[in-house]
Amino acid sequence: MPGVVQDLPVVARPDVGLVVLAPRYAGDSERQRAAADAALAAWSGGPLPAGLVSLSVFTSLDGEALLLYSQWVDDGAYEAHRRGAPGGEWDLVEAVRYRLFRSMTDQAGTGVPGCVITGTFDVDGPERQRHIVDALAEVASRAEPFPGALTAHFHLSVDGTRVLNYAEWTSLEDHDRAMDNAELDEIYRVSLETPGVRATRGRAYRLHGALHAG
Repeated sequence: MPGVVQDLPVVARPDVGLVVLAPRYAGDSERQRAAADAALAAWSGGPLPAGLVSLSVFTSLDGEALLLYSQWVDDGAYEAHRRGAPGGEWDLVEAVRYRLFRSMTDQAGTGVPGCVITGTFDVDGPERQRHIVDALAEVASRAEPFPGALTAHFHLSVDGTRVLNYAEWTSLEDHDRAMDNAELDEIYRVSLETPGVRATRGRAYRLHGALHAG
């Protein structure tokens, strides 16, 4: 049986062909912790499903929500698990399938992740998915590096309707200070004014626990 660890997923690892994200609203911090503990207990109670590379349970810093981020070798492995999973298993509720599209990292390679910030978009099809990611990456490449920003991993949903940015930061405080930077104005403009793209609510998360195959 796998043991629960405190290691964030290696998002850009080459053996991952599918990422499945499942959010869950908890309501308050007490129920949030209980649900996170229950999810980890359920998954660590036996062998991990074939083809599951890692499973990470995150709790939002506002105490309201959870996020399950799972990495699979391919769609077939996840489908096999989904078909055999018991009804009502919470990781399948509102689960969205993604593939990693583009990653940006701190070239200095310094800093330890203290939180994960998610930013999400609803989009009108695959072309808009790629367009908004490339546009945001182009703007970011011209800006000065933001202290505390470590990675930005852009995921495209398989159905072509969503984009997720999974970003690692040294701390929530560093992220909030960066939000006051005038250089972000152009990033906001692109996010808000690109046709066929609608920004939705993001959250700040901390890893509650993770399971890794092997």
